[in-house]
Amino acid sequence: MNAPFQNTYDFCPWLFWRQATDDEKQAQLQFQATLTASGKVQVGETCYISPLAGFVPAKVCMGNGSYIAGYAYVTDDISMGKHCTVNPYTVVRGKVSMGDGVRIGAHANVLGFNHKHHDLDRPIYQQGVSATGIVIGDDVWIGSAATLLDGVTIGSHCIIAAGAVVTKSVPDWAIVAGNPARVMRYRNQPKAPSLAQQLAQFGQRAADQWQAVLKRCECVVGDQPRYVDAPATTPRIFRPNNDAIEIAALFGEVAPLLPKAEWVELLQSSQDPANGMPHDLWQAPGPIGPDQPLGDGNTQYQILSTGYALMCLDAHFKHPIHAAHTMPVALLRQTLEALPWQERAWGAGAWVDAMGTALWHNRRYFNLDGPIAPLFEWLAEHCKPHTGLWGNSTAAQGWLQPVNGFYRLTRGTYAHFNLPVPHAESAIDTILAHIRLNAGFVRKNVNACNLLDTIHPFWLLLQQSQHRRGEMLQFIENQIPLMLAWWVDGAGFGFAAEDQPGLQGTEMWLSIIYIAADALGLAHTLGYSPKGVHKLRYEAVTQALG
Repeated sequence: MNAPFQNTYDFCPWLFWRQATDDEKQAQLQFQATLTASGKVQVGETCYISPLAGFVPAKVCMGNGSYIAGYAYVTDDISMGKHCTVNPYTVVRGKVSMGDGVRIGAHANVLGFNHKHHDLDRPIYQQGVSATGIVIGDDVWIGSAATLLDGVTIGSHCIIAAGAVVTKSVPDWAIVAGNPARVMRYRNQPKAPSLAQQLAQFGQRAADQWQAVLKRCECVVGDQPRYVDAPATTPRIFRPNNDAIEIAALFGEVAPLLPKAEWVELLQSSQDPANGMPHDLWQAPGPIGPDQPLGDGNTQYQILSTGYALMCLDAHFKHPIHAAHTMPVALLRQTLEALPWQERAWGAGAWVDAMGTALWHNRRYFNLDGPIAPLFEWLAEHCKPHTGLWGNSTAAQGWLQPVNGFYRLTRGTYAHFNLPVPHAESAIDTILAHIRLNAGFVRKNVNACNLLDTIHPFWLLLQQSQHRRGEMLQFIENQIPLMLAWWVDGAGFGFAAEDQPGLQGTEMWLSIIYIAADALGLAHTLGYSPKGVHKLRYEAVTQALG
């Protein structure tokens, strides 16, 4: 038995009592008797100790069925319960107590002692050692190359991951990893579903409930069935009907209150044939003139709200949006210069969004160019290289207005026309700073606009830049479980977590979740996709810029 390695048992000692010959078993028992004769070693039944182990104990106690493999280094005061294993090249030193069923992987280090080093006037090697000791509970798996330092207690039923460095005690059932090791999860708690599983489960939940969400928002206006944003709210603007159309389209359906053809006819009737501008069917049209070449804010938004609802119905405006197509370049530039970039950059971006969307509709459905090139020329001239944005921060809101304006502006222009955003890396830096200032949008300023206006820009910027990609994706990944948790069964989402669920919040959050999932390559798990205002990919119409 003192000869060099001649069989597999020194490296696979668990095979010994099942496969060894009678002579080999007798030789092992004689070797154990030599060790126990010193009075310092106790060995239970069916144990195995490789003669190739560095076995220089002061005191070792091995329970039944335990073993020490070849080239392990075991010394000092070691207590092993039943069915414990010390695998090849493992170091177990100092004061170490193991319960039953402790398995220590190859090349691990269990160091139940430490060098004293506080006396700066003496070399460390002259200061001696201390040994608080290591205590390991029952049923513990210590992975290969893990290190346990003196003073730690490992609870029962734990897993210490390969390569982990354990510097603090570990509670029962914990799985720990890393350097220093930290708890990843607990074995006795259900494993959290993966992000893909969470998205798939949510997608099915939404698919099963979207009709109930719409049903609770039905109303009657005059004698016509229509939608309001939320139950018991006054019909004020027509947008909830377009939101309902978009929600149904997410799942490949038509909002149930009207047949598809009647929805199309109703929405197309909102357009003024003379200037092409759609108006809110529940409000009188606002004035359109040199001071407001696309009308007021609500009128501008109908370009998006009604235009995309028609797209969801496989239709489009009957007429070009002449107000955009025929806008003189001088008036366009004058209007852009007059927008409130300093104090309300979101509103400025919203106007650009409406203008860009109108030009895209004209190009897509009527093959009209209009002032597309002049619009992009102005945007290129005025994007700030050091921030990547068009607006300015404010003392009261920081980057909120310009970041939200960046979303609206780029959505209707660069995203629509499949063009790269200028100064993308600077925009990424600014948006990440904005997120930090809002504590990651976990509790502070959490609403559909603020999350859409960060996640969609990241989605867009990820298409053209690898700059700080990991940070963008980590933010998006962190947000998804939070967003999924805000769904209210049968009612959908509120605009903010504390708001009553309604159609606007539901359409926006369903779309935000899809955009976030798409950025992570997981959109396919949801089983739905936006086909309206938050559609991600558009047909190329950029030849007009050549």
